[in-house]
Amino acid sequence: MESELKSHHLKINSSNRGGVFFSGKKEDVIQFAIQTKFASRINLQLLHENAETYDEFYAKTCELPWEKYIGPDVSFRIDAETKDKLKNSEFTMHRTKDAVLDRLRSKKIPLPEIEKRMADITIVVRSHTDKFSIELSLSGDPVGRRGYRLFAGNAPVREPIAQAMLEISGWKEGNTLVDPMCGSGTILIEAALRERLYGEINRFLFAESPVFQILFPTYVFSERKKEKPTKPHLFGFDIDPEAVRIAKENAYEAGVEDFVSFEVGNCLELKNNFGKEGHVITNPPYGERIGKPMEDLKEMYFQFGKVIKNEFGGWKFTVLSGDFSLLGKFGLKENAHLSLKHANLKAKIVDYEIRGGK
Repeated sequence: MESELKSHHLKINSSNRGGVFFSGKKEDVIQFAIQTKFASRINLQLLHENAETYDEFYAKTCELPWEKYIGPDVSFRIDAETKDKLKNSEFTMHRTKDAVLDRLRSKKIPLPEIEKRMADITIVVRSHTDKFSIELSLSGDPVGRRGYRLFAGNAPVREPIAQAMLEISGWKEGNTLVDPMCGSGTILIEAALRERLYGEINRFLFAESPVFQILFPTYVFSERKKEKPTKPHLFGFDIDPEAVRIAKENAYEAGVEDFVSFEVGNCLELKNNFGKEGHVITNPPYGERIGKPMEDLKEMYFQFGKVIKNEFGGWKFTVLSGDFSLLGKFGLKENAHLSLKHANLKAKIVDYEIRGGK
């Protein structure tokens, strides 16, 4: 994340478990927002202050110019995760709501709708010790939830993690990519978005965001879409026909249905009909997520490792796994890895280089 921020000429002010705090020129912030592959959220910090009591928090929250962002034609929700002085997150959320509505009443602004789930504007409140911050999400929904995934399927990989897998694998636009256990298709769709929109993978989130439009009213989203490639090079397979149907639906929603080929297929019967070099990137099942017997999974990993070695020599192979004991069953030498959390489990992305060739 920090290297991505620096690549957009943004200054990193601080970082902690809650995120990375940065600043920069308006143009650079916009480009980072619409091009980021790895951020889960991008928020504008409105206030960072101290409060000993809920009343003090309420008073300072009331002083913010909420009428600039919220009106009768938009809905809002509040995401509060607080502790220490503001230890009750739910009560903090209610006090935030009171402050926003009281401010709007004082300005004689018609009151907006309040939503618990889907809303036009998301207010984010965090606290630690006696400090609290109030932020606005630039996109409403998390940036990592691009908006195309109407159906998630079973144990899907999150979009920013899919992008991290692509990055660690060294995959570049135009390279052949195969996902033999594609599930709902996220890895391949994220790759296709890189190609079709020339990097502006979050364009559709910000184009519809009231906060983004208020902050950057003169920004114009230019059309930079690429036409369907003449030769297919993004391929997804899954043994479950329903998963393949879901993947196709999601690709359609993302506008990349012409960029990816999805078919029903067993990963243990996969043949390399794709070329001498490319990338196999996948999110295979593991026990704590799927609930399959460990012995069955060990055998599946072992057999799939044989397929990779026999069919894909000279390729790159990258996987996400939350059960590290299963990775040894591939019988491959690790090239690089990245540790992370996925679905509240410790996991890692592991990259392998497959020796030899067909």
